[in-house]
Order: sequence, then C-alpha cells, then structure tokens
Amino acid sequence: MDDAHAPGIAGYDVGRLLGRGGSADVWLGTELRTGRRYAVKCFRPVADETGGRAVAEEDVRREIRILSVLDHQHLIRMHDAVPVTGPGTGTALTMDYAAGGSLAQLVRARGRLSVGETVTVLTPIAQALGYLHGKGFTHSDVAPGNVLFTGQGKPMLSDLGIARMVGDPGARQVSGTRGFLDPAPVDAVRAGLQPERDVYAAAALGWFCLTGTAPGRTAGRPPLSLLVPGVPKELALALEAGLNADRRKRPTALALAAAVYRSAAPLPVDLADAVHPTVIPELLTRRHDPRPDSAGGRKARLRGMLRRAETSRLAGRAPSARMMPFPQPLEPCPKPEDTAPVRGKHADSSARAFARPGARTLLGAAVPAAAAVAAAAWWLSAVTGTGPGNPAAGSSPAQPGPAAAAPAGQRGNGADSLAQDAARIEAARQKARSADPLLAVAGIAALRDEAFHSGSPELLVAVNVPGSAAAAADQRIAARLDNGEL
Repeated sequence: MDDAHAPGIAGYDVGRLLGRGGSADVWLGTELRTGRRYAVKCFRPVADETGGRAVAEEDVRREIRILSVLDHQHLIRMHDAVPVTGPGTGTALTMDYAAGGSLAQLVRARGRLSVGETVTVLTPIAQALGYLHGKGFTHSDVAPGNVLFTGQGKPMLSDLGIARMVGDPGARQVSGTRGFLDPAPVDAVRAGLQPERDVYAAAALGWFCLTGTAPGRTAGRPPLSLLVPGVPKELALALEAGLNADRRKRPTALALAAAVYRSAAPLPVDLADAVHPTVIPELLTRRHDPRPDSAGGRKARLRGMLRRAETSRLAGRAPSARMMPFPQPLEPCPKPEDTAPVRGKHADSSARAFARPGARTLLGAAVPAAAAVAAAAWWLSAVTGTGPGNPAAGSSPAQPGPAAAAPAGQRGNGADSLAQDAARIEAARQKARSADPLLAVAGIAALRDEAFHSGSPELLVAVNVPGSAAAAADQRIAARLDNGEL
C-alpha cells in the first residue's frame, strides 16, 4: 500500500497503511510517549457541494458514541480522538491494533481454514454479536474484512461505525458486504433492529472460512458436506440454520455461538501466510492444523467429543456470559455433610488444607500441570461419570458402601477400611494403565487424589513422569503436608 500520504498526527509516528474502507483509511500509529501501537482511523471528507466534510465529521461523532458504550473482549476498542494535521485535516480515532490482519487476507492467502480454526474464529464473533444485540445494537456489516486478529490469533470484530442502534431512523440505508448481506428483503412493517440479519452474516462468515467463498442463495446452494468432506454434522447444521431463508427460523447469535463451539474442538489459527513480514516474529499461532490421522488430530477429536457432551448440559438455560460454553472457573466444591475420617499420618493437616478456601488457590497456583489433570477429571466426571467420586471411580453417592452408610462411630473396622483403600487404589491403577484416554485421565486423577488424602506420596510415582515439573511440584506439596504447613 502507498504510505506516501500518511497523515500528520501530533504525538504519533504514523507508519504503514493497514487498510482502506468506504469512508476512512486506517494507519499504523505508534504513540511517541509510550511506544504503544494503535490503528489510527482517519476519515476522508467528501469534496462535493453537499457539505461532504460535515458528513465525515458526523461519521466520527457517531462512531465515538457507539464505541464509548461498548466493552467486549472480542470488539475492537476506541482509545482516543486526535486531531489530524496537514492534508486531510479532521479527526482520527486511535483504536486497538490487530497485528494479525483480517480474515479476508487470511483466506485469500490460504484458500480456506480447517474446521477447528473456523470454530476459533466464528464462536467469539457470534458471541460479540450477541453482546451487541443485548445492548441494543446491530453491526450491519459482519464480513471477512471486518474480522481482525491479534498477534496471538484472537479474533476481533471491527468497524462499528455503520452499526445501527435503537432509535435510529427506520429508513437508514441498509449496508453490508456482497455475499454476507441477508438476501431476505428488509421488513419495513416490523419495527426494531432485526438482529437476525447479523446472524445470517455470521453464518455466511463460517461458510466462507470452510469453503473460501461466500454462500449462494438457498435454492441453488449445495450442502456444505459436499463442499467440505468431513465437516462435522453439528457444524453444518448450525451454519445452515443461520443461513435459513426465513429469518424467523434463525437462531440467536448466542445460540449460534454455542452450537458452533459444541461442534468441534477449536484450534489455533495459523496466520503466518497472511500477515505483514514485520509481524511474523510476534505471532503465537504458526503451527498448522494436525492431520486427522495423527496423534494431535485424534486428541483434537477427543476434545471435541468432550466439549459437545459437556455443553449439551447447558441446553435450555438462559444465555449469559457465565453460561456460554467457554472455559469458566470451577464452582466451589460443596462441603460434604457426612464424610469418613481422612486416614493416614497427615490426616489432620491435609483435612485442614482442603477445608480452607485459600488452599485450593495455593494448590492451583503451585501445580498448574496437576491442576490441568484435575480439571480434565472434572470434565470426565460430568461427561462420562468416570471421574473421582463418581460411580466408576469409587462408591456411588446414591449407593454408599457399608463404611459410608454407617453412622459416625459405627463404621467398619480397620481391616475392612484398609481392604477398601487397597481395592480403590488398585482400581485407579488399572484405569491409569488403560489405553482409553478417558479412563487413563480419570485413573491418574484418582491416584493423585488418594496420594494426598491418605498421606501416601509413593502413589505419585504412577502419576507423574520422574524428573518432570509436575513431579517436582507434587513433591513440594507432599513435603509441606509432611511438615504440617498445609
């Protein structure tokens, strides 16, 4: 792009041209005081007899009004309005700089994206649309050129200047990008923003990611499974629902986000082929999608299966940020009302450690690798019932064993307790050796749980790789338990 006519902006070093829109140019600007980089959006005044410059200034004021009331992690944010000096004087907006370029550039360079990458792109964009709709806005131009990526591969929705909001005149010109504009005629009778037009555009965006082209009209459009062999049925159904010719039958943006997320495991978006050469060192997502028949591909399919099973539990609940199927903090474990005494030489200290609210935070911070195993076991508990504390991992809460069923003070004798402990540990060992990853993870988590609760650190030999960071972290925890520090 031609950088010869870069605008002059006090306090900024204006670099290369990032892109051009219908009413503005976007430049890369570095704030001299902080060294922070921004995308600087400079509006072009229209030189005609109708007061073109005033129209450009109204565009600036409108975009400021919209961006000032919105705050979502997948929406490009505005930071400041700055005066432009020299040719093309006026006002510019400094905004988040998305170093990874646009989805349009990415698909142009690569042809199409994988299923996992499509899930990574489309899920948060649909979530951002749901946020806009809940705030009384519609975007009105969800298109590949308006989906940007950070250097970490995070998708961002941009160009809210043409967004419609509650109270706008009903006759405001319908805008959009060819191929992503809802083909159904505008309902002139029905009042409101009609957010289902954004849903159509989002579904078209998913189609574009998978095929490299915008979808055709419903009547002549081939099934997605013919164009993309191996596409998950759930993903194809979600996109077809969003593209439904009858806008009343389309899902909401949040429902579309949930359906897409359930359909397959998200994968990092490989941006290296599409970005400016100066950006490549910043990228974190340069590894290609694993082949379906590789170990990485099999793991990705397993993650997708777990995700679909877990998020299906959310069906029928009112959509909200907390209930969306993205990783969320685990809810506090309920306090057991009547549990058997913790056995082992560190019973008192370990019981106090797990009873204190701060102990879970300490353990999570100290052993991220082990926490990941525990989190996996929690997912498995919900999905398969094979996690610790579930029927396949021990006595069922609904059908307690003899020791658990007896009132306090009347539990089984010591020999029975030891036999039950040994049986439980052996069952966990068998699971940990299983070739089935679902059972193996559950068994590893159960063994680690037994090691700390019973004061038997020797069980950790079957949990951690000798010499690994996880093994060292667990050894430190065991030592602190032994010293009564936890």
